[in-house]
This record gives sequence, C-alpha cells and structure tokens, in this order.
Amino acid sequence: MTGYVVYVDQVLAGNLLFNYILLWTAGRLSQVRTTLFRLVLSSALGSVYALFFFVPGFNQLFSLPLKIFFSCLMVVGAFAPLPLRRLLACLGFFYLSSFALGGIWLGFIYFLYSSSDFASAVNQILRIIQRYFWPGLLLALLTLVGGGRVLVLLLHLRLEQQGHRVTLVVEVEGGRVEVSGLVDTGNSLRDPLTGHPVIVVEYTALLPILPPAVRQIFEEPEDSGDPSLLAALAGTDWAVRLCLIPFRSVGQEQGMLIGIRPDRVEILQKGGSTGVHQVVVGIYRHSLGNYQALVPPALVRAA
Repeated sequence: MTGYVVYVDQVLAGNLLFNYILLWTAGRLSQVRTTLFRLVLSSALGSVYALFFFVPGFNQLFSLPLKIFFSCLMVVGAFAPLPLRRLLACLGFFYLSSFALGGIWLGFIYFLYSSSDFASAVNQILRIIQRYFWPGLLLALLTLVGGGRVLVLLLHLRLEQQGHRVTLVVEVEGGRVEVSGLVDTGNSLRDPLTGHPVIVVEYTALLPILPPAVRQIFEEPEDSGDPSLLAALAGTDWAVRLCLIPFRSVGQEQGMLIGIRPDRVEILQKGGSTGVHQVVVGIYRHSLGNYQALVPPALVRAA
C-alpha cells in the first residue's frame, strides 16, 4: 500500500500565508482598514482548520455549511464590526480571491511539473502539490498581487474618465449641509493622526454648520495662520473635531488644510446612499469651480 507524507509545518505555514494574502486582498478591494494582528490571527484560525483535513475522524468539519461558517468567522475576525453590506462585500472578495489564487496556484504547479505520463500525474496529485507547493504558491501570489494593482489602476482610470459626480450630506452636531462633489483621483489626502481619508470641501458650502468662532477665523486674512484657529477654539467642543492636514498643490509646495471630523457623511449615488463615519472634511478657503467638494475614489468604491 502506497501513501504520502504530510508535513504539518508546511500545511500550517503555507495556509497561514495563503489566508493572510486572501484576507489582505479582500480588505484592499473592499477598502476596509484593519490591523496586522487581526489579519494574522484570522489567518492562523483558517490554517489550524485546514490541518484537521489530514486528521482521521474529522471529515464532518469539511461539509459545505461548516466551510462557509469558518470562512465567515475568519472574515468577521479580520474586519468586524462593519455594516452588513460592507461585511458581505469583504466575504465576497475573500471567496473571489480564494478561487482566483487557488486556481492560479494549481495552474503553476502543473506548469512546473513535467512528465510524459499525465494520467499518472493526476493519480499522484498530492505528491505533485507537495513537491511544487512553495514555487507554485509564490508565483500565484505574485500574479494575484500584480493583477490586483492593475485592477485598482483601471478603476482609477475609469473614475477619472467618467468624471464621476456624487452628492454629499455632511452632518455635524445636528446640522446638515448638502454639497455636490467630484470623485478626484488626485485626492489622496489622509488625516496624519487617524489615517482617515479627507474630503476637500469649499468653506462657503460648510457655512451653515460652522460655529461663529470658526467662521470668524476663516474670514480673517489667510496668512493670519491656521494655528490661531486651534488656539481660539481650545477648550470648546469643537477642539476635538479639528485637525491640520498637510498638502501639496500646484503653485504651493506645501500648505496646511484645516480639517473637521464630522459625525457622519452620507454619499448619495444612483445606486443608493451610504453613511461614512471614518472620514475628515478638509475646509478649502477658495472656490473649486463647478463643484463644492473633492472626494477620494476610495470612499466611492467603499460605498
């Protein structure tokens, strides 16, 4: 009776790397931020689960309902808490990445394997996988990561070509303003403290929800200094909402944009509306032309 040897370290390490790349890819495609620790922990859970495939008496763990359960558990562990729609998007991208990476990996393994007796190779599939496990996995990962970058680039180009416009509703302390926004692929600003994306909005569009102290500072000459705003509002409820965002633009090597952290920003599109909480609104003193806000593509894709 012939058999094959299964190396526990290869199963654990290989599946850990496999699962990490899948979860990382799902997070990037669905624009959900998480931590390295949570990705590794969820990947380890999936790796231990896969190990039971080789343990006699645990076949029932690999029924379809339990496979779905454990994959959902991995996604929840990596990305929750999230709205149900966003969580399902993460799960969908996780499955999509799994099928893509698994197919690419097996394809490279058979590409690397050379034999004139293909029928014999099919009967020895586990031996072939064991022999070419790491080269096939490495090539599959490189292909998946490269393909993901190309996909993101194509999405950026599509948004840029369409000049995609959206409507935003900014809410702060019970006040609401509605502004027209343009999805701007050149807007990659982020809050340096939280890492949240920044929506650049004209000052005049935000006037109805700004307190008098903020309006007074913005109506002073621009070179009066942004730090004066922070000093003027120190000790007030608005102090915790304010931040300074460094930026560069044409004609200005480096500047400082004052940002506020709203309670909520609602993104209105043809397909519906989505509320975003982890976002910063950067206040721009000048006119933006035919629109009042510049929206990062990441927010639109996430919505």
